[in-house]
Amino acid sequence: MEGSPSRTRGELLRLVREQAGRRRPADLLAQYRRDGFVMPSVLDQRLANALDRLALDAAEGYDAVLLSPVAPLGVNSVVAPTSQDRTVTTTRGTEVVSDPTNVLALECARRLLDPSSPPSSSPSPAAVRLATVHQTLRAQSLSNDDGARSRHFRLLALADAGAGLPDDGFEVEAVVRHLRAYDRLFDACEREFGVAFARRRAIVRVDARGPALAERVLRRLGEVLPHVDPVTEPLESRYYDGLRVGFGADGRAGEFVEIADLGRFDWVAQLTSDRRNRFVASGFGIQLVPLLF
Repeated sequence: MEGSPSRTRGELLRLVREQAGRRRPADLLAQYRRDGFVMPSVLDQRLANALDRLALDAAEGYDAVLLSPVAPLGVNSVVAPTSQDRTVTTTRGTEVVSDPTNVLALECARRLLDPSSPPSSSPSPAAVRLATVHQTLRAQSLSNDDGARSRHFRLLALADAGAGLPDDGFEVEAVVRHLRAYDRLFDACEREFGVAFARRRAIVRVDARGPALAERVLRRLGEVLPHVDPVTEPLESRYYDGLRVGFGADGRAGEFVEIADLGRFDWVAQLTSDRRNRFVASGFGIQLVPLLF
């Protein structure tokens, strides 16, 4: 079927009605028992709520946004080099959120372009800082060796957007803000749950364009988070715009767990048609805290 989502929606809805009409109660229970897309999370909801509170408290200085469960169709594949197959698409021109950082890019672009947008916690009117905790659903292959991976999972996402500054100033300060928030979250979890986040580490990855950027990030991290071990590696993924930073600590089994992933992206520049705009976003796998630490 060709055409816009609105033109094909009626036919898709008819097909779904027919499929649902052929199902029996036993079919529902059978799918519920075996399908990772619909099974409940392995986390206790009270624990998940406690982790959400600690995560949002750690993201001080960021506006907390409660996202819709769905986003515009193509929110990932249109602005980023990723496949539409990793999302669950609906029949109404939307898709289930598979990466909240892409949706935060939309909200950042809206706020930068719309003077009537909600006021921001950012001290600069030309910058936006957003945070969200989202139950993310992702259609991708799983590695279940540690039992911690699942189709849907709890994710804390942070996003900074605004005009670029000399000497990569916007990116450097955004990276430091994100990692400070995640470091505070580690501290809060240690106090609240008695877990340990030993040998905290930041892995700075840049491509051939970014040695100077890596040096600036490492220098600033040494000033702000001296207890975090800095590591540098080459960036080999084209998903990021020249900068990727991992953050984590040793888990209870003694292995390093890279629980947070941060990157620079050109998504807001694309959405606003303004190449001066920068966007730094990151995600922290909240549900890995009780499962691996």
